[in-house]
Amino acid sequence: MTAETVSTLIQSIARRLDAVGIEDAGIDARLLLRSAFGWTAAQQLGQLLDPPPAIYLDDLESMVLRRETREPLQYITGSTEFYRRNFTVNESVLIPRPETEQLVVQTLAFVRERGIENPRIADICTGSGAIAVSLALELSAAEVHATDISSAALGVAQQNADDLNAELDIYEGNLLDPLSGAFDVIVSNPPYILASVMPSLQAEVTREPSLALDGGNDGLDVIRPLFEGILARLKPTNSAAYIEIDPPIEDAVLVLALATFPRAGISLLSDLAGLTRCVSIEHA
Repeated sequence: MTAETVSTLIQSIARRLDAVGIEDAGIDARLLLRSAFGWTAAQQLGQLLDPPPAIYLDDLESMVLRRETREPLQYITGSTEFYRRNFTVNESVLIPRPETEQLVVQTLAFVRERGIENPRIADICTGSGAIAVSLALELSAAEVHATDISSAALGVAQQNADDLNAELDIYEGNLLDPLSGAFDVIVSNPPYILASVMPSLQAEVTREPSLALDGGNDGLDVIRPLFEGILARLKPTNSAAYIEIDPPIEDAVLVLALATFPRAGISLLSDLAGLTRCVSIEHA
């Protein structure tokens, strides 16, 4: 890989990424270069007309080759942003999405509006730990527990907790099985993609762990037992659960939630694009 300036190098990488169908190829090119060179955005901007440092070009080329195979950018750089913080990610975990921040926002609002001073919170299918760590850091008095069936995912979650100085208890096991006692709030971003849709997912998404995506034929394979676990572990009053879902299964989830939690207030919440992304289960 050769280039006269940092600017022409970025343009060259962007053309390569665009040629394999990557949207926002220019943004990816800049982010890959920053990661390879260890630069901030300001450093990159200030050196656009300078020759790129030759010592890092081989590393950059390796990263670009990986991106050309449609490996997610976040796996290549090893990090992603979630709720204003940087989290480590790798191929063992689902990449946290901006829409998942809604689970954090809803939990914070509920705890603060209800005046719950020392909330017990559980994050089920925690993956990278982004939700659990964010809640532990935002609610310093909270007791936060996180579970996942994948030991590799829990290793990433523990690393993020350690790196960000978050206090939480992490357990390996299926859904709420490892937990005991009652909780004020339970959150989860479970697998919910319809099995029939899995083969047609974006190329980058197919590189993420199917264990964290595939919800079975009706998208509810994990949500059904998750709801049963929530019913057993959620406090009967002054409590809530927030579960991320997919618009194609919103009607089925609503029917299931109404049947499972007859005494709770059930509602579907939309993301900024107006798409249903969360089922809210709240007890007065």
